[in-house]
This record gives sequence, structure tokens and C-alpha cells, in this order.
Amino acid sequence: MISLNGKVAVVTGAGHGIGREIALSLAKAGAKLAITDISDMIFDVAKHIEEAKSEALPIKCDVSNLEQAEGVRETILAKFGEIDILVNNAGIYPQKAFLEMTNEDWNRVIHINLDGVFHCTKAVLPFMIKQKYGKIVSIASIAGAVVGFTKSLALETAPFGININAVAPGPIDVVEAGQMPEAMLEQ
Repeated sequence: MISLNGKVAVVTGAGHGIGREIALSLAKAGAKLAITDISDMIFDVAKHIEEAKSEALPIKCDVSNLEQAEGVRETILAKFGEIDILVNNAGIYPQKAFLEMTNEDWNRVIHINLDGVFHCTKAVLPFMIKQKYGKIVSIASIAGAVVGFTKSLALETAPFGININAVAPGPIDVVEAGQMPEAMLEQ
């Protein structure tokens, strides 16, 4: 197993599921953990991290709020003095049929799954640049959300003779991509 002794990792959406398991794995590798979630489940995860002989800083946070993400950064820096790793994991999807979803439900998905990645990255990146070190991993739930949304809706509407698919193109050389480096376009 990789050693993360002395590193400070932040995991969003760490109260359960993938985020919880990522946090516990990082703790077992020796990292000090700052874990965020909107639920109180992070306090239970913090106990498990401490049982793994690592430090845990549980912070309730709504990642869809930039000010809260910036507050989390300040709390972490006050406790640990650095941020080495950020895992953008927070994500949701309403447990209801598409036609039952409201615009508010959909906007909440976008605010957490997409804006949350932007907010948390924006909050820690200047510090990482200053310290000339950092690792950021984003669990791409919004890309997964488009595929999941498409599959779910395809299953839901198949009895009506409706066919629904998704396409995931890579970079495309169009006018808007004119600023893209040639090497990136070739990939």
C-alpha cells in the first residue's frame, strides 16, 4: 500500500458510500483526513478513521456553497497547516422517476455534483499552487449522471417505444476550442 504519512487529505461527501471508503483507505495509508458531508454520518466515519490510528477532522459542509467550501479550507489550514490532497466526491441523484423530478431537484443535482467540484477546487487550488504541491481527484459523477440519467430514462420510456442514448465525445477542434493546445487535440 502507498504511504501517505504526513499528508493531509480532504474528502467531500465522506459520510457514506464511495467517499467513506476513500477516506478510510487514505487513513489506512497514513493520511490525516478532513472529511466533509451535509449529514452527521461524517462523525461516525471520523471515529473509524481514528480507530485506524489517523487524525480526523469532520466538517459539515454543503459543497454547493462557495463560502462554506472556503470556510472548510480555513478550518483545515488552522488544524493541519496544509492541504495536500482533495477528493471531490460529493454527489447526489434524486430517487424518483424523471417525470416526478422538479426543476429544484435537478438544480440541486447540478449545484452539488458540478458546482461542488468547482467550489472545492477553487478553495484549495491557490494554496496548493503556493505550496507547489497538490493532488486533486474528482469523482466524475456529473459525467456519470448524464450516462445514468440516459440509462434510467431509456428504461423508463422503453415501454413507450422511445430510444434514448448518450454520446461522450472527447475534445473536438471547433471554433470555441481554438485556444486548446495542439497536443491536447491530438489525444
